[in-house]
Amino acid sequence: MPFTEAIGWSVAAALDLPRPAFAAVLMLPVQKLRRHMKLDQHWLGYTHTLAFCASTVQGKHISSRWQWLARLRKAKAFQHPDVPRIAAFDAWVENQDRHSGNFLRTRGGEYVPIDNEFILYSLVWAANITVGHQSLRNEARSVLKAAGYTKFEVSMVLASKLHEAAYQKASPALQQFICAMHGDPAQGVAAATAILQFLGQRAHPDWLANQLGRIV
Repeated sequence: MPFTEAIGWSVAAALDLPRPAFAAVLMLPVQKLRRHMKLDQHWLGYTHTLAFCASTVQGKHISSRWQWLARLRKAKAFQHPDVPRIAAFDAWVENQDRHSGNFLRTRGGEYVPIDNEFILYSLVWAANITVGHQSLRNEARSVLKAAGYTKFEVSMVLASKLHEAAYQKASPALQQFICAMHGDPAQGVAAATAILQFLGQRAHPDWLANQLGRIV
């Protein structure tokens, strides 16, 4: 959904999290979009649609057809400081569907999340669709040993201390964007208020620490 992808990119930008360098929501002809991705019969009735467009990330998935190599890459990834930062971001914005298959490793060694569609799950998605919960925190629990996992969660908590400042930075643009995405001004204001209140509460410096039961 372009709406949530754009919000995710804006919050990541305010947080200075690794991300595509450029992003925009555009109205595109469906036929043009069809050249770049598969579209089912649902789209036959539409001539145009909103699309979230982002610059290409020059990176690769850490997966591999060789299981031993995939395990090695994953173990290395979960020891990199970017990954608990991404996990903390996901907890903040309530991303229901993050796993090691939807971030890329760049040649410079950064890990870049490329799919933020299912953020704000309880506000935007839960009433109409069920998505099984996946998170980097859960993957870390299976990849890392006890001491490594503790360090991962502590790193998440430390990363979350920056969320409140990022929230303050992103809020004006988010307010404007959310309102603009609704045809009814009253609905736009209501949606913006609900989303910003949700993000504001979870951006509190102690929120994630309390959720994880970690004192840092």
